[in-house]
Amino acid sequence: MFAPCATRHAVILAAGESKRTRPLTSQRPKPLIPLAGRALLAHILDELHGLVDRVTLVVGYRAAMLESAFGTHYRGIALQYHVQPRVNGTASALLTVADVVREPFFMLYGDNLISRLDVLGVCGQRYCMAALPVEDARAFGVLDIDTDNMVRRIIEKPATPPPHALANPGIFHFDAEVFDAARNIRPSPRGEYELTDVIELLAARHGVAYTVCAGHWVPVGTPWEALSAAQFALAYRSPHGISGDATIGAGTHIEGAVQIGSATIGANCRIVGPTRIGDGSVIGAGATIIGSSLDAAVQIGAGTTLRDAQIGAGARIGASCLVESSLLDSAARIGDAAQLAAAEFTELRPVAHTAGLLSATQLRTRGAVIAENTTVAAGACVAPGSVIV
Repeated sequence: MFAPCATRHAVILAAGESKRTRPLTSQRPKPLIPLAGRALLAHILDELHGLVDRVTLVVGYRAAMLESAFGTHYRGIALQYHVQPRVNGTASALLTVADVVREPFFMLYGDNLISRLDVLGVCGQRYCMAALPVEDARAFGVLDIDTDNMVRRIIEKPATPPPHALANPGIFHFDAEVFDAARNIRPSPRGEYELTDVIELLAARHGVAYTVCAGHWVPVGTPWEALSAAQFALAYRSPHGISGDATIGAGTHIEGAVQIGSATIGANCRIVGPTRIGDGSVIGAGATIIGSSLDAAVQIGAGTTLRDAQIGAGARIGASCLVESSLLDSAARIGDAAQLAAAEFTELRPVAHTAGLLSATQLRTRGAVIAENTTVAAGACVAPGSVIV
């Protein structure tokens, strides 16, 4: 249990273009990547619901799209947007809101699914950050802990991290004095103003505490991580319920947590949860859908099998197809009898913490990523791990 937290404001950094998540971010900002029918940012804000009254978003790439999608309020949380004039580091992003933030606040990166448990966890100290145990810390900033069990600094992507390393998952608690520290750092060798240098300065001035993550943490740094995040979001939310406007064909079998909107399901289908099927979708006779999320107006041909798939709005998949562990962006087209079979990439070391909702095998299994408005020809066999644009 956590003590009551007085901090009611969060700052979310969401300005970057995120080239590593292309093609999913070719036409949208990363916070709008759809995960199980809802934008990445919506999942983050849901974890803040009831904890904060106000969220300040530092935006940049396609900022107007983000503001148009979310407006000024989300579930009672007031939203404000501030454009980072030049995207040149996380400390620079933080300084974008220096003139509008006066009180203690949480700071989050806008590209991870986080748990409200870990937001509450950092609230107990003036300066505090979450710490994530990881098997392979070479891709992370690693906490350097001093003899008083306080954070001394963050070491970026160490070649030989210590055993039992604690990584930086991007969950912080600060007050307005952090802005003075941000103004007093120098650019890094890559010419950016880094939050890691701010942490080191704060540690020297005041001390920075840490708490080990108790909840889930799922990054969205690549299209494959977006697929895992969508799979996690579906399992985490476990949507269920069948709309009164849905049409279910004779002989169709439904089991587990399944949500069906005003969709049409053909005869003799098998649908196994966690699965959601969006409004206006049409599922052909004899189709099998297992652990998958279908956004609005998706069309699935007769006899097609979907397993652990994430299907964007308006996508069309022909008859007798196989789609496993794949992400199809909006309006993707898959011809009849195409095969998007998956394989487990055993050399991968997943970093996501999914609270047991996804297995390591699921996190290592990849089918294909199909970009928005992209077509896969009838009869095609797409190699596992392919990204098609």
